[in-house]
Amino acid sequence: MNDTLTICEFLAQTGAQARYFDMGRRVTEISSDQMLAFEHAERPYHQPFLQAAWLGILFHYPEHDPNGAPEQHIWFLKLPLDERGRLQQAARDSFLHQIIETASLKKQGKLDDNEHIDDNPLGFAPREDRMAVFHAKVAQATDQPPSAFYAHARDYFSGSVGFEQWRFVGLQGIADVVARIAENDNLLNLIAAIPQLPVTPFAALCSCLENDPLPPVLCAALAARTHVALAENDAVAAAAGVRGLAHYDNHDHARDIIMTVLAHPLGRDVEVLAAITGRAWELLEGDALRRVFLENLAACPAGQQAFDGIMTDLMFMPRLREPLLADMRRPERSETLGHAIGAFFQSVQQPVH
Repeated sequence: MNDTLTICEFLAQTGAQARYFDMGRRVTEISSDQMLAFEHAERPYHQPFLQAAWLGILFHYPEHDPNGAPEQHIWFLKLPLDERGRLQQAARDSFLHQIIETASLKKQGKLDDNEHIDDNPLGFAPREDRMAVFHAKVAQATDQPPSAFYAHARDYFSGSVGFEQWRFVGLQGIADVVARIAENDNLLNLIAAIPQLPVTPFAALCSCLENDPLPPVLCAALAARTHVALAENDAVAAAAGVRGLAHYDNHDHARDIIMTVLAHPLGRDVEVLAAITGRAWELLEGDALRRVFLENLAACPAGQQAFDGIMTDLMFMPRLREPLLADMRRPERSETLGHAIGAFFQSVQQPVH
């Protein structure tokens, strides 16, 4: 195997047609050019999550699809990143070596076609909500019908079955509705439903909405529901609202909403702070919001462990590392934040035994 072979190049050489998806902070499609540049370490990964690139790779072989119905194959891979957010290529190379070795064994008849090697350390099983969004996006992008859960989810959001009947709504159906938000009356139904949804289906809906830019009218409904969550001191609904609004194209409006959340006592709740970190991280590029966020994180009741975990994740974001380092050196900070920063640096500098 050529030492410089990438996953993109390997799949192309085998005749596969592939599509690449980020499965970490958001479920979004990645172009082949972006993927190839990342694999060659020409650029850092655009949105690392927990120090890794979480990928879904969908591919098929056109020559094996005589009836025009491709047999899709999926790899879910967690590729480790270095401190600059670039691919640790040795891990990728080891994975490809394993794939090629398995193919060779099958060709030699030493491994049945239905057998495979299960000890791939880079493989992972996506969370249920991530898997639902992935399948919904793939079906919509490849002109496939939605799942069997779609019709019932549409009925639910229309209000025809009663919003209290959420236990019968499948997460896959919710993801399908969001993926097809421009079809039928899905957008209008969601706008009307959001103020009335119980917190569990509202949170499930927001976990699907967080992946793509949304129409302003839908963002307005989410913002209003988030303000209600603050008034009712509902941390779960507030965190869900933050996630749903995280990809709002109007960054100024989104920033104002997040600032309002941070000014509320719930702005110190670890779930709310984690939602900002994991889904609305671009807004932390603004100095004022980031500094309020850091003060709240230092005062979070979850303690130093939460501060260390969230800061470690943020420090891997290519556009946040330098601003965060600068903030840590700023003398204009609270004593609480100063102590948290000191403990954070002490923890990352401790030798590994």
